[in-house]
Amino acid sequence: MSKLGQTGKIKLTVIAVATSFALTSSLFAVKAAEAASLTMKIGTPTINDTQHEWMKRFKARIEKKSGGDITVKLFPASQLGQIPRMIEGLQFGTIEGVVAPSAFFIGVDKFNSALAVPGLFKDVNHCWRTFGDPEFRAIMFPLMEKKGITAISIMCTAPQAFLTKKKISSLTDLKDLRIRVLASPLEIGPLKAAGMKPVPMPLGEVVPALKQNLIDGVSSIPVLFGKLKMDTMAKNITTSSLIYFGVPTYVSMKFWNKLSGAQKKMMLTEARAVEKEVRPWNDKANAGVLAGWKKRGGTVVDLPPADQAKLASIANKTAANFIAKNAKLNGFFQKINAIVQRHK
Repeated sequence: MSKLGQTGKIKLTVIAVATSFALTSSLFAVKAAEAASLTMKIGTPTINDTQHEWMKRFKARIEKKSGGDITVKLFPASQLGQIPRMIEGLQFGTIEGVVAPSAFFIGVDKFNSALAVPGLFKDVNHCWRTFGDPEFRAIMFPLMEKKGITAISIMCTAPQAFLTKKKISSLTDLKDLRIRVLASPLEIGPLKAAGMKPVPMPLGEVVPALKQNLIDGVSSIPVLFGKLKMDTMAKNITTSSLIYFGVPTYVSMKFWNKLSGAQKKMMLTEARAVEKEVRPWNDKANAGVLAGWKKRGGTVVDLPPADQAKLASIANKTAANFIAKNAKLNGFFQKINAIVQRHK
């Protein structure tokens, strides 16, 4: 072969190698860009409350800290579906995040019922102290990872109260009332034992049910009553503080596994920072809701001390009996309760 022919062959080989390298580099660049650009949809059943506020602050922090690599989209007021559908979305990976009380996830793992034990926390500060404990978070956050769900944050929102159409002045007045509750045996059982008629119901169905007189009241937190303007259908709030609801932010494992180690660390750090910001906001919002409620003609009363003690005793006994029937649940609860007791 002539020197000219050999030179041409060498040139073609160099061009082919360079072209191959360029194509490979381009593919790697595209894949890197795809890996870096992630969308995180976060849903919640409520709107304009502590859960929604947490989401808004988290979005701002994550989008700033990630430098645009992670876009967070918010869907309050069950825009992504009722809670059972959102839970399915987490497990299938079609929804990246959900902010909702842990009691809604009892169907996924019964150990979530541990936080719904009446009388577990003595007040909201005790609740927050417990939730901030690293050991507590190490137990609760990865609880459902084998079922496709993890957690990155948890809040203590407010003590439980009853919203009713009729005025309540004693525990007897609550007897036989149809009260909407979470689908948790640790809320259903105690209220039933106290003489009420618990009705498990998704949040999105509560307002229509009140309008149609399908229920007589709601067991939840006052800020929820106010934000959903339930005073147009029921004006009476009776505080009982039986339960302090734990509200985690859950994340799909399919999304979580897409994140780099640095992104996971950043997300956990920012989630914790948002908790600290939201706590005073939550306290102010709760106080403001009650004040506004009274201005609009609603009532806010406490059960008489003797009735409060009786209700707490019934609820605690019922919950203890439920937990004792399941050795694994009881063992898990004892671990959580040991942490709770340290923070009293």
